[in-house]
Amino acid sequence: MKNFSKILAFCILSMFFVPVVTADEWAKEDCLEYEQMIGGLVWLSGETLDMSDKARKAEKEEEAKELFEASFALSQMASNHTNVYAQFCD
Repeated sequence: MKNFSKILAFCILSMFFVPVVTADEWAKEDCLEYEQMIGGLVWLSGETLDMSDKARKAEKEEEAKELFEASFALSQMASNHTNVYAQFCD
C-alpha cells in the first residue's frame, strides 16, 4: 500500500504541472512539457511493472497485485494523455 500511495501522490502532483490552456493556445513549449509528462507516466508504469515482477518472484502476491494495478493505471493515464496530445499538438 505504501508504494501505491507514493505513485498516487506523484500522479496527483504531476497534474498541477501540466499547463492549463485552451485548444487554440497550445504552443510548442506547452506540447513539449506535456510530452515529457507522458514520458514520465510511461517510465513509471514500466518501473512499477518491474517492481511487481520482483515482488511476485519473492512470493509477495499482495504487493505484486497492487503494483501491477498501479502499473496498469499509469499506462492507461499515459494512453489517455497521448490521445489528448495527438488531438492538440500533432
